[in-house]
Amino acid sequence: MKTVYFEKDIPRILATKAAAKCCKPLLYTSLNAVKYNRNIPDPPLPAENWVRVRNIACGLCGTDVSFFKATTGTNSALEPIPTAKRTYLGHENVGTVIEAGSKVTKFKVGDRVTIREYMSSCNNKDIKPVCKYCEEGNYNFCLNFGEPSPHNLPDTGAGWSDTFIATEDSLSKVYDELTDEQAVMIEPTCVSVHSVIVDPPKKNEKILVMGCGTIGLGVVQAIKIVQPECEIWVLERVKTKQQFALKLGADHIMQGEPYQAAADATNGSKVYTGMSNNKMFFGGFDRIYDCIGGNWANTTALRMLRPRGILMKIGHHMRAITIDETPIWWHELKLIGVDAHGMEEWEGRKLYTFDLVQEWIRDGIYKTEGFVTHHFKLDDYKQAFKLALENPPDVIKIVLDC
Repeated sequence: MKTVYFEKDIPRILATKAAAKCCKPLLYTSLNAVKYNRNIPDPPLPAENWVRVRNIACGLCGTDVSFFKATTGTNSALEPIPTAKRTYLGHENVGTVIEAGSKVTKFKVGDRVTIREYMSSCNNKDIKPVCKYCEEGNYNFCLNFGEPSPHNLPDTGAGWSDTFIATEDSLSKVYDELTDEQAVMIEPTCVSVHSVIVDPPKKNEKILVMGCGTIGLGVVQAIKIVQPECEIWVLERVKTKQQFALKLGADHIMQGEPYQAAADATNGSKVYTGMSNNKMFFGGFDRIYDCIGGNWANTTALRMLRPRGILMKIGHHMRAITIDETPIWWHELKLIGVDAHGMEEWEGRKLYTFDLVQEWIRDGIYKTEGFVTHHFKLDDYKQAFKLALENPPDVIKIVLDC
């Protein structure tokens, strides 16, 4: 098995963190905690409800970049949770089942599948009985997140591997009508769609989407599907992404100084400026989708909401940050966190986000054309990371062909 993984090796993690801050060329050397091993023996299936998958392709996600730069903070709520020595990269994948255990009922050899539950859950660790959240399909809240698998798991691999093993309950079948390139877009689209459906926007809301990477662009499109009678502004510095956002349904691009642009867009008050260019105005958007994350984005979003407005918190960096919480209590704001995907309620049905998204792509409701901009071979994963970190204007979704 060939696979890319993050090694839980403290000296290497510290070296990676230092390189990311002070000497980026060192990220592409053997010092990095992200490793590529071409000679791991193919692991056996741990139980009869497991399958082996040969990957076709897999996208590069912001989470993968976080591992490559080792940005997870020791002050993060994730830090105390026990993890395996290796974390296998890649979850925006499409692959073909090449081996199935005798108790597998959902797939057969030759079926295309994609990883649904890539974070720790009862299903992907084969823990029985499953917790109440995994049972209802909201695996992102798994109560057994920090518990070990009952199996002595070998090197399992994941999306950035030529093959990997997984339980059948942690995967979703790829619809026959979807191309491989559309299938690679299923998981990131699920994040965008879940972000909108978890608390649907209301008619006539004025909405700001901050950041137009893959997720932000998907959010723009999902908003217009879920609630077409709202008005969307986009805060994005790259002109090609601005134009793509307009094509997907955005109504306006924020131009000029952000606070003044937000005040003008929402008929707010004048913008007040204090020490160190500290800014605030009254009024603001009904709802903001923060697809950037970090200190600046969070603080800015909170100040651009109207009283009792809603911040959908999507972008994150897996570390504690510092924000000005004043607008939260002053204007009684509502913050809604968004984590991946799960079980949705849509038009009277309950179904996995993965099924809803595939229906939308299959039926032409959600468009994936134009999202995938670059392809690399698995062996060239460092070049893919280099492009992602440079982030030139023409990059949206980078895909590794496995």
